[in-house]
Amino acid sequence: MAAGAIVEDGTWLDRLQGELRGLLAPVFAQARSRLAAFAYIGALLAEPGDRRSCWQLAERAGHPTPRRMQALLAEHAWDWTAALAALQRFILAWLGDPGAIVVLDETAELKKGTATVGVGRQHAGITGQVENCQTVVFAAYVTARAHTLFDFRLYLPKQWCGDEQRRQRAHVPDDVEFATKPALGTAMITAAADAGAPFAWVAADEVYGRSGKLREACQKDKKGYVVAVPVNFTVTLPSGRKTAVAAVARLIPKAAWETRSCGAGCKGHRDYAWAWAATASRQHWVLIRRSLTDPSDLAFFYCHAPEGRPVTLPALVAVAGKRWPVEECHQQGKGQTGLDQHQVRTWPSFHRHTVLSMCAQALLAIAAARPAPPATQPPAASGTGQPAAWRDTGKLPATAGDRPPGHDPGLVKVSVPEARRLLRLATTPMTRAARDLGYTWSRWRRRHQARARWHHYYAQLKGSRVT
Repeated sequence: MAAGAIVEDGTWLDRLQGELRGLLAPVFAQARSRLAAFAYIGALLAEPGDRRSCWQLAERAGHPTPRRMQALLAEHAWDWTAALAALQRFILAWLGDPGAIVVLDETAELKKGTATVGVGRQHAGITGQVENCQTVVFAAYVTARAHTLFDFRLYLPKQWCGDEQRRQRAHVPDDVEFATKPALGTAMITAAADAGAPFAWVAADEVYGRSGKLREACQKDKKGYVVAVPVNFTVTLPSGRKTAVAAVARLIPKAAWETRSCGAGCKGHRDYAWAWAATASRQHWVLIRRSLTDPSDLAFFYCHAPEGRPVTLPALVAVAGKRWPVEECHQQGKGQTGLDQHQVRTWPSFHRHTVLSMCAQALLAIAAARPAPPATQPPAASGTGQPAAWRDTGKLPATAGDRPPGHDPGLVKVSVPEARRLLRLATTPMTRAARDLGYTWSRWRRRHQARARWHHYYAQLKGSRVT
């Protein structure tokens, strides 16, 4: 890669890091805690390892001992809620979109022992079993350009809330009371709306879709929602008859089903058969998704749009399809920025680590975001921006008769993992030959992925033609 391209990559990443640090700096009253926080985020962005304890992070940051990192999480005086607010301003400055979707979902962080705050025997979605784990409810900010974690709440089980000695050992604040996962999700939606964060929709799975209070909070804040609901969820039809959504599916005529994609994946479009049904409310609908290969595989969504907002089936399908990015945010947070790889036990330390990990992830997500259209480009994106070489130039087949790409299939956009690699190349002292080799490998990966994506999409098109 040419020297100019290397400088361009470094300038772009340096600018983002500088802006994030500028927003975080006022949170820390002392230089030692501020510099330790910046080093902590930088160490999280280094090459991933099995764990990211203060020992490993201090070593990657070049500290002689883990003392500075430990003091940052447990002793120094700084407000993690203020750091979270600064992070949210950073996210909205680059990704803010009035049509954005806030997606709620929880993730389990598997732990050993019983001392870590919030740990207990509870269901872990990542394994599908009851595990010894923490459960954290996250809100992801999802746009057409990028997605990243935006807010979070630690779920504190009832056995923790009622055990005063355990609470004191973990430094749980006195005002923290038991709250269900939907209640925690509702609090984040309300907080985002009250803070003026631009978003139009809320999406969530059944855990949250069954909560009437959550749906009421969305309606109060004039936000639409597309939330999954169980088969026995009851709705009122225009005739006044109350019935479960499973019965609604049997009322849909064959001609009313439409095959639509709920989003593009690396192996092709995620196509399903979709239908929607009216309810007694002019602002509520039942959305039904059916597998193309197994007609008995149905999923149900309860939908709402505020008064005056026109709604179409493709619009609801698009929102329903945007629920998966929160899963990707969890995977990226755990795999790329050590979201669950901490060894902290107390309430303050857990929240501080989580906020700093979210800062690292947001930095990568914004660096790798798709470019905004010029007419809607956020103010923060003006001037020096993402290098053109980071964008998606890969070709996609239009028909089943297209020929494979030739020598140059183009490049896929820089992903979050790839952005972390490029950040390391731009910021780590190394020889020019080593840096050039790293950029060469980056281009090779993205070109190979572009070629593989073309063939995956072609196979899907060819299969559709055969059927």
